Amino acid sequence: METEQKELLKMCGSKKYSVVYADPAWQYGSKELYGDKTKGSDKRDNRFRTIERIYTTMTIVQIKALPVKEITDKNGACFMWVTDSHLKEGIEVMESWGFKYKTIAFVWLKKTSTGKNVLNFAPHTLKSTEICLLGIKGSMKEFKKSNNVRQLIEAERKEHSRKPNEARLRIEKFQGISEYEKYPFKAINVNFRYFKRVKFL
Repeated sequence: METEQKELLKMCGSKKYSVVYADPAWQYGSKELYGDKTKGSDKRDNRFRTIERIYTTMTIVQIKALPVKEITDKNGACFMWVTDSHLKEGIEVMESWGFKYKTIAFVWLKKTSTGKNVLNFAPHTLKSTEICLLGIKGSMKEFKKSNNVRQLIEAERKEHSRKPNEARLRIEKFQGISEYEKYPFKAINVNFRYFKRVKFL
C-alpha cells in the first residue's frame, strides 16, 4: 500500500488538481459470470471468477489512505465511480479525501453492442446501471463552468471496468477544460486497476 501512496505523490509532484476522477478497485465477495453463456456451449464450465483474478483490489482502509488530499486544490470536485453495493463506502472514502458528497453526477445505462440494455445478475434485482458520485471541497464557483451537463449516459459496455469516455468529456465540460488547457493538467484520474496506476485526463 505504501508503494501506491509514494507512486501517486511522485507522479503528481508539486501539482495541485481541482478535479479528481476516481475508479477505486473495490473488493467484492461475489464472483463474476464471464465467457460464453450460450446453452450447450463447452465454455459454460468454470465460468465464474473472482474480481481478484482480473485486477488487484484494495481494502477500504487502503483506498482511504491514498494521499488525495495532498494533491488537490482547496476548491475542487471528486467524481467517483461506485456500484450500488458500495454506495456507503464510496461516500466514506470521498469524505476521507476531503470532499463532501453532493449528488450522483452520472448514471451510466450500459448497452450491449446491439443497443440493448445490459442485464447483470445480482442477489436482488437485475443490474443495468453504474453510478458516479460527485463530491465538492471549498467553493464550487471557483471551478464549475457549465450548468447544462447531463446526468444520464447511455453507452456501450466495453471490457471489464472500462468506463465510458463520455463521462470524461462531461467532466471537462463541467470544469471548462479546453484542448489547450489540459497542459498543465487540471484533472487527475486515480485508477489503481491497471498497469499504469495513475492516468491523467
